[in-house]
Amino acid sequence: MALPSDLLRDRTTRLRPLEPADIDAVMSWENDPEHWMVTGTTTPFSRAALEAHCMGHQDIYSAGQLRWVIDEAGQTAGAVDLYNFSARDRRAGIGILVAPDHRGKGIARRALSIALRHAEQALLLNSMHAEVHADHPDSLRLFQSAGFKEIGQRYGPFDLAMLEVGAYDKLWPSVHMFPQQAVQANQDLQSKRLMPVHN
Repeated sequence: MALPSDLLRDRTTRLRPLEPADIDAVMSWENDPEHWMVTGTTTPFSRAALEAHCMGHQDIYSAGQLRWVIDEAGQTAGAVDLYNFSARDRRAGIGILVAPDHRGKGIARRALSIALRHAEQALLLNSMHAEVHADHPDSLRLFQSAGFKEIGQRYGPFDLAMLEVGAYDKLWPSVHMFPQQAVQANQDLQSKRLMPVHN
């Protein structure tokens, strides 16, 4: 089956590969501590590391991830990442970032739609997941509008949730949860019981 020629486009929004000219935008996104809680980053990236990333060929089958730049009417407006890709299991995670000056214009919705269409038609995926923090209501609404379900609604209720509770420092959000976050996660999972664990 031939793929449509406009698979990576929706009106004025298109997804395109990273280019060397994107380095400044990528540096500003990746090195913004406000994004680190979502991305799991704990230290800034060097320019050389990000230049290598922008200039390298991205093969989702070997790297397990793929990044597109969101191009909105010729302007760099953000990025969409596919990650934890598994061709065997036909699944991947998806994340999206829209630069602050491009928010509120429907760009995220169009970019997400394009990426999901590509994942289904070109990559033949049948399962996508996103990690969205509960304190990002706009992101929650975006993914819910695209058919994503919160795990508790989709699979719950659960009898028991064993959740990590060992974060006692703001520098550890990518590997630990604060106890109050574990309680909230237990509620989101609709679990009857919570067993705190620490790894």
